[in-house]
Parts: sequence; C-alpha cells; structure tokens
Amino acid sequence: MRSERLQRIIELKERLMEDKERLLDQHVKKRNAIQSNIEGLDDEINNNYSDLCSRCLDGNEFTSLIEYLEHLKGMKAEALTQKALLERKIAVIRAELYEMFKEIKTLDALKKRTFSAAKRAENKKLQKLLDEIALRLESRKT
Repeated sequence: MRSERLQRIIELKERLMEDKERLLDQHVKKRNAIQSNIEGLDDEINNNYSDLCSRCLDGNEFTSLIEYLEHLKGMKAEALTQKALLERKIAVIRAELYEMFKEIKTLDALKKRTFSAAKRAENKKLQKLLDEIALRLESRKT
C-alpha cells in the first residue's frame, strides 16, 4: 500500500518535472531569440559607426545618425536586461529540476525499501504458517 502511494507521488513529481522542462525549453528559446536580436543590433550599430566614419556627413545626417545609434544602444540595453532576467529564470528552473530529480530518486529508494520490508513481512507470515502446519503434522504422527 505504501509503495503504491510512493509510486503515485513519484508519477506526480515526474509530471511536474516534465512541465518544468517544457517551461525551461520555452525560456531557452526566448533567450536565444533575444541573443540573436542583440547580435543583429550589434551588427546594425557597427554598420552605422562604419558609415559615420567612412563618409562626410552634413549636420542633419550626423545628428540623425547619432540619434539612431543612441536608439539602437537603448534597444540593446533593454534586450540585455531581458536576457539577464531570462537567464536568472532558467537558473532557478534548473535548480528546481535538480531538486525534483533528487526527490524522485529518494522516493524511489524509499519505495524499494518499503517493498522489500513488506516482502520480508509476508515471507515471515508464510514461514510462520508453514511452521504451524509442520507442527500439526508432527503432532498427528505421534
């Protein structure tokens, strides 16, 4: 009976782990998308700096290019903030998964011990019954 309860708990923990793994995959995909966005912003910033340095610009072009570069830097800073937040979430989920794995392993070991203890108790009852039968047969022979 106890091993059945433990098995049910283990199944529930495994389902929770699967949900956490799905959530982890979603966060990793979001982080990777943000990382590719950051790389794209870096490329855009570098291209604009190259454009800034490679040709002569009048005052309006120079001002608009500088403002655009500041805008890109702001977008990059926001993306880096989002990425850091997702990385913290990923680390928390990984720690939770590790703890859940340890719990499942412990519960599985406990289930095995409970099962073996129940088996030993059953064997003792059976042995006791066999001993009683043997004693009755001995008493009938004499």
